[in-house]
Amino acid sequence: MAGTKRQYGAIDIARYVSALLVVAIHVYPFVDMSPVFNQYFIAIVCRLAVPFFFVVSGYFFFRKIRRNETEENREKLKDYLWRIGKIYLIWTVIYLPYTIWNYASAGFSWQSIFSWVRDFFLNGSYYHLWFLPAMMLGMVIVWFLYEKRGMMFTLKVSLGLYVVGYLINIYAPYWETLPYVSILYGFFQKTLVTARDGFFFAPMFLSLGLLLAKTRRVRARAAGTAFAISMVLLVGEVAIYGKLGILEDLSCMFLMLIPAVFFLVDWLLVLRVPWNPGYRTLRQDSLLIYTSHILFARILLMILPGAHLAVYFLTLACAQGFAFLVTANMKRWPILRNLV
Repeated sequence: MAGTKRQYGAIDIARYVSALLVVAIHVYPFVDMSPVFNQYFIAIVCRLAVPFFFVVSGYFFFRKIRRNETEENREKLKDYLWRIGKIYLIWTVIYLPYTIWNYASAGFSWQSIFSWVRDFFLNGSYYHLWFLPAMMLGMVIVWFLYEKRGMMFTLKVSLGLYVVGYLINIYAPYWETLPYVSILYGFFQKTLVTARDGFFFAPMFLSLGLLLAKTRRVRARAAGTAFAISMVLLVGEVAIYGKLGILEDLSCMFLMLIPAVFFLVDWLLVLRVPWNPGYRTLRQDSLLIYTSHILFARILLMILPGAHLAVYFLTLACAQGFAFLVTANMKRWPILRNLV
């Protein structure tokens, strides 16, 4: 058991760091000092965070899945979906005041109700919660493909979906200007809104988790080197989009994210970190910071609209304080366990 804990200590630390990067995506910490630096920092560094969460989730789920044990695997999938779905429903309720606030500010309409129902199933009941329904839909897709056709077929289909999503997400400024194509793109935006979802985005990274779960690790030095090379290529890719004038705040489906996150997780899985019981707390804190930070960021940005870096650190402090209160009181109030 001790060896297992040492093995995943690096993953738990990276989970926590990834949660901090997600907060940066939503707060724009450096935008007051340099909008260009802020944009590239988010595109290159922070955009690793969510794919990382997907890959790690896929890895730990598919470690428990065995081919040709369909009934047992189906029960494991149901348990997983129930856990994530419960977390999603709870946070949907917590964010209802903010949701009502948003729709009240924009003006209520029947279209607003339709949009919320659509977003609840596809894009998140509140914008940063998209990760949870995407995780559920993506996991169902990858599990089904793996059960029916095996790992290589699953990887090919997931890559195909990601490439389609990449074309939609990255080249959006082009599609908006092309005759006829702009009509189709506008229809896509009205119906599905974004390609960063459980259909185009999530399966790719969950499939990478599947691949890691079913294959042997490479040496730490080789994985670390491959990650470094992938990051250099990611910097180049993002720089090209910036030069072309198509890099936007919502640009996130970069091609080089695939090898970068794969080799990052591969490297972390073989990186030996002495076990510390606090790593389990980091694991729980990362999810609580991810889900709760908008509660604080929304208010703080209204109070300090021109101080994004200060808002970033204040948001982290509030979200970490919230996470501490939840984890410290789980034994006293077991209902709090439903948040993680």
